Amino acid sequence: MAIKDKTVVIIGAGISGLKAASKLYEEGVKNCVVLEARDRIGGRLHTIQGYQGRKYDLGGSWHHDTLINRLFAEEAKLALQEGKPRFVFDDDSPIYIDGERGHLESDGYLRLEVILDEFIKFVYLIFNQNLGVPDCSYKEMVHRYIYEKREFLTDGQIRYLPQLARFMELWHGVDWEMLSGRDSVYDSQGRNAFVLHYESVINRIAQSFPQDWLQVSTPVKSIKRSKGVIVTTDEDEYHCDYTIVAIPQSVLELSLHDEDQPGKISFQPPLNPRIQEGFTKSHFGSLGKVVFEFEKCTWSDATTRVVVLSHSSDHIAQQVRSADDWATFWKAADHHEESIKPWDHPLFFLNLPRSTGVPSLVVLMQAPLTQYIESLPNKQLVFEFFEPILNKFMAAMGCSQPVINAIDKTDVKSPNADSPVLQGIIVTNWSSDPYSRGAYTVCFPGDDAIDMVTAMMGGQDSRIRFAGEHTILDGAGCAYGAWESGIREAEYIRERL
Repeated sequence: MAIKDKTVVIIGAGISGLKAASKLYEEGVKNCVVLEARDRIGGRLHTIQGYQGRKYDLGGSWHHDTLINRLFAEEAKLALQEGKPRFVFDDDSPIYIDGERGHLESDGYLRLEVILDEFIKFVYLIFNQNLGVPDCSYKEMVHRYIYEKREFLTDGQIRYLPQLARFMELWHGVDWEMLSGRDSVYDSQGRNAFVLHYESVINRIAQSFPQDWLQVSTPVKSIKRSKGVIVTTDEDEYHCDYTIVAIPQSVLELSLHDEDQPGKISFQPPLNPRIQEGFTKSHFGSLGKVVFEFEKCTWSDATTRVVVLSHSSDHIAQQVRSADDWATFWKAADHHEESIKPWDHPLFFLNLPRSTGVPSLVVLMQAPLTQYIESLPNKQLVFEFFEPILNKFMAAMGCSQPVINAIDKTDVKSPNADSPVLQGIIVTNWSSDPYSRGAYTVCFPGDDAIDMVTAMMGGQDSRIRFAGEHTILDGAGCAYGAWESGIREAEYIRERL
């Protein structure tokens, strides 16, 4: 095993690790290496090509919080200099589609958007006006609202609001039973800009430091504290002054368990008690995507965002109004379905014809649906699961023809020029990828992400540091937060060299 001396070893070539390397080089640190387990850079920012060379981001897709997002500001300046777009603003009013009723948005009788706004304020006031209010699931918060405010809600509002409120699942990547009620809603810091595409951001950062720093297909096996730090791979032993561990929280957590698994890094000594305690107060979501690629767009491109709601209960209003007390109502409402079926979960359709002109739909989904869809062995089964939902989407978006599946078929004839002809399906694998094991951090009921962030910012010690979306408060779960954490750790090290 070769021994190599480095000033800094960065573990992980996601955006936080790459930005740390870039900042260190900019600050004059010339002897670094970036060790990446995968055969590519970018981490959970991953641009791929599909049908006819169309590009899609399977991981992060947006610049969030654009009022305070310095990565976005950097990209905006470049777009102006280059004279070509690097992102598009795709914020618009969503369309809500119910499997039975069809369109629900702007319904003059239901007025669900107004009720949804009040519910969000209801959650905020409960947890912010009084200290020490115990957390609960987001599902319980939704049902508590319709119970406590039932005299001010119509039967239709009681029936459909819970399904509309479940859209929050698609921000966090978990369903409402797993999601913290306290940490479910928050204020955004500006609009969202859809990136064209993240590979341009990743490649730009990666090209800002020497290319021989990058070592892909190089999993790290152990990190040992000595006088400095010893980082070990299958082939080499790196002796360094500092290391930045820029891997997902879900992968870092493997170090707490005895069994050997792909991606696990052993720490000697073990991760400190503050970090170990942090893992008990922070979890990981599984936001996944399915891309449906069509020959041409035969549906409306009037809006970018379409939310297909899960099926609602036509008995819930009666249950709310007849319940003797809250405990009785919640006991009846708090049932769990083990099987996974179409219409069990809300889905977020990103209507690309509107934002980019590409005749494809990107569907965002949450755990446990993500794990189920990502585990299906072939695309035909994926299509069969989504087929009734796709057809309902098409009908609601002005296309009267059902979807025709032409994937891997050469003799498909469209009976109608307006038929949506499906040419490709792309499914993410974030939940099964050993180097991601999900999407990004999320709070379960009772969690407090501040504990983990504080522990991560403090580091294992003064020499072993951490970067990534789970190590920062502003921008937690976002690409720009990870990017900022890379800058933070590079500056920490530079000040001490």
